[in-house]
Amino acid sequence: MKRIGSIALILSLFASCAPMSKEQYLNDYKEFVDEVAQNSKLYSDTEWQIAHEKYVRFNTEYYNKFKDQLTLEDRMLITSYKVQYNTIKAGSEIGKLYQSYLKKDVDKLKKELKYYIDNKMEDDINRVLDDAKKISTELYQELKRIIADIKEDNKK
Repeated sequence: MKRIGSIALILSLFASCAPMSKEQYLNDYKEFVDEVAQNSKLYSDTEWQIAHEKYVRFNTEYYNKFKDQLTLEDRMLITSYKVQYNTIKAGSEIGKLYQSYLKKDVDKLKKELKYYIDNKMEDDINRVLDDAKKISTELYQELKRIIADIKEDNKK
């Protein structure tokens, strides 16, 4: 149901009338970026396409309509909206990449690790402990031999 609401909101934003003033343009652009930030995780490819078309309109058609009225501060604000939008969009694309490719590998690794923990890890731990005991016993015997040799050398 949220998705239908998001689509309806995007379509209404997309289909809404062009801003009639510089202030409306700046306000509409801010609302657009805020809406994208709030709902981007729910967007389908079609919703992203619609949002991107709206973004392009803000930066071409609407911008050109008001560019002579824009102050330096206004242009900096518009640049910040561009950065925000593109950051959100890039984050969404990285998320899709993860879902499409990396998630399968991570899930496979989780299964293999769980299998190892459930079936083989205890045997490996026991083998390491046995080897450690063997090494410590051999080390102890070697140290005893060295001490005995030193004592023997001291008697001479």
